[in-house]
Amino acid sequence: MEIIKTYPTVLQDHIRSFYTVKAKDVSSLLKQGDLRGQHRLPDGTLDLVFNLGDPVEISRNGGAFQEMPTAAVTGLYPDSSLVRYLGRVHLVGAVLLPGSAHLFIREVLTQFRAATIDASLIFGGNVTLLLEQLHEVQAEPEKHRLVEGFLNGYLRGNREQDTFDRIGAAIRQVHRYHGAIDMRVLRAHCCMSERNFRRKFNEYVGMGPKQYAGIVRIKELMKRYEPSKSNYLELLTDSGYTDHAHFNKDFQRVVGMGPNTYFKTQAAVDKAFIDLI
Repeated sequence: MEIIKTYPTVLQDHIRSFYTVKAKDVSSLLKQGDLRGQHRLPDGTLDLVFNLGDPVEISRNGGAFQEMPTAAVTGLYPDSSLVRYLGRVHLVGAVLLPGSAHLFIREVLTQFRAATIDASLIFGGNVTLLLEQLHEVQAEPEKHRLVEGFLNGYLRGNREQDTFDRIGAAIRQVHRYHGAIDMRVLRAHCCMSERNFRRKFNEYVGMGPKQYAGIVRIKELMKRYEPSKSNYLELLTDSGYTDHAHFNKDFQRVVGMGPNTYFKTQAAVDKAFIDLI
């Protein structure tokens, strides 16, 4: 599997990164005999993804697989999903910074929670033109610049700059403490009432602050975990956990299975996507 990651040149304040994932056959990166697919974990971001390869299917909560649109807006999943690649893999994506997606998308972000939506329903026929351009361009960084230019055309002004800055500050605090931060402290840092803070965080990020922090907390631990060097239990204290049972509950909620089961079955492609976003 080849992963190419670049960073925005114009939209640095609103886009985290661009990526390309390519593989002739992803089955070699899965655990032997695992036909379910890749465990894609939530990351609290909204992605614009273009599929330039063979079909990709997605399943949630063990349900039936459904084919992902060729151009999709996805990512605000509260828990893990299964992704199945039906041949050659070639994905090009843009990861929008949490809190910035509403500047590109007029719809209420909470409607994207636990959903993968056809991007043409949001951006119209211009998506088809961009797909054609992406197929014509050879260099992956050039593809990323095309996507950035596309999104730049949809960037709109922010009517509530003060609120935008406060929610942005809250998101940075969550990442500064790797998700292990008390919600009362976070709200006080933003100087907002509890009700208004929850409402605006949901509006700007697409999920509540507690849920977002919980996802960041588990994902940060998983990024630091290396099977060949350490046991995940050694990372609990650094992640703010003093209670093993509490960690197991949080892990189960985000990943969909216990940590022992997940780390025993973690495939190379699972780890690659954890480190990607």
